[in-house]
Amino acid sequence: MKNLVFLLFGLVILFACNNPKNSANDDTGSNLRTELPENFYKRLEGTIAGKRVVMNLQKVNGDYDGNYFYEGSWLNLSTDTIIGKDSVVLSENSFYDYYFDKDAKQAHLHLKWTGNGFNGSWENGDKTKNFPVRLVEKYPAGSYEFSAGLYEDSTKAFADRTKSPVASISFEYLQARASDESGNWLNNQLKRISGITPGNVDREIGFKKIAEAYFSDYKKEIAEQQKSGPDRGFEEWMNYTNNSQQSISYNGNGFVVIDFLADAYTGGAHGNYSSTMFCLDVQHKKQMILSDVVKIDSNTLQKLLEKNLRKQYNIKPQDEINSVLFDNFLKPNKNFYFNDNGLAFMYNPYEVASYAQGQIVVFIPFNELKAYLVPAFAERIGVK
Repeated sequence: MKNLVFLLFGLVILFACNNPKNSANDDTGSNLRTELPENFYKRLEGTIAGKRVVMNLQKVNGDYDGNYFYEGSWLNLSTDTIIGKDSVVLSENSFYDYYFDKDAKQAHLHLKWTGNGFNGSWENGDKTKNFPVRLVEKYPAGSYEFSAGLYEDSTKAFADRTKSPVASISFEYLQARASDESGNWLNNQLKRISGITPGNVDREIGFKKIAEAYFSDYKKEIAEQQKSGPDRGFEEWMNYTNNSQQSISYNGNGFVVIDFLADAYTGGAHGNYSSTMFCLDVQHKKQMILSDVVKIDSNTLQKLLEKNLRKQYNIKPQDEINSVLFDNFLKPNKNFYFNDNGLAFMYNPYEVASYAQGQIVVFIPFNELKAYLVPAFAERIGVK
């Protein structure tokens, strides 16, 4: 969770029209490589400022994205400065930082690859505090290794014009490395999430079919616009985009949580985006529903959501919730996810608040949910 929005809106058309490219992961060598590959996913454990953290970090086409958590909700990471093939500066932000101050000075992680992890430092936004960072790549039992890659393609609206509106599409994807039962199941789920029929269908073939259908619809819309007469200015907004990204929010204890972020522009003042969270129980080969995590009535859960919304979005006791949201309440939805410390609910733009406010995420610590946690889930996640 990635700064998710800015990452995807920053994608540009890198390849010639109708010339698809599938950039697969090249991290196939020893863990002691001193240069980072172009594409990878890494699960890292260690400490930041002496606090234990778990970080999910991926790099695709030279761009970093990730998250880490320790005693609370997630902090999101995105590329700030690439220093070399083994060093990078990552910007750190949370949903709440963006909500309160879009111009806030972000903290940064200065990281250097050691061959099996990162060493470096954490620095706050005004550079008054600096703490050591020590991270090692680890995949304990119940966690899974993945490779990362990118497929992208584009087409012109008018093939005979040098300057023409363009439609582009991209898929940033993950692929489980293991070829055992768990790996095969995970890969089928990852294909399904991207819109590919599970099975032996190659990802590139699946992405190509989706792209062809998207381009066909685009050409039909162009034809319809031309029927209406002269240009009418539509060429100014016919540069359509359709991008998606799979990233990992949690990877452990036999669970994998995938954040599937999709953004598109189809004309108008701005595009739109949304995250769909997929909580996968690899151990039992199922996509989880909320009742697999908590057994709780909706009224009690709503009260906990509203309590934590107030705390995390700084809504004072005397203020109404609709000072932040459309309505004066916040109901639970099905777009949930979790880590070792708690349960979160994701609300996409326009779902409960305006587009300008971005995604609203509310995190409920497990210590507030202990009485309602499903015992088998609590045992696996390590909640006592």
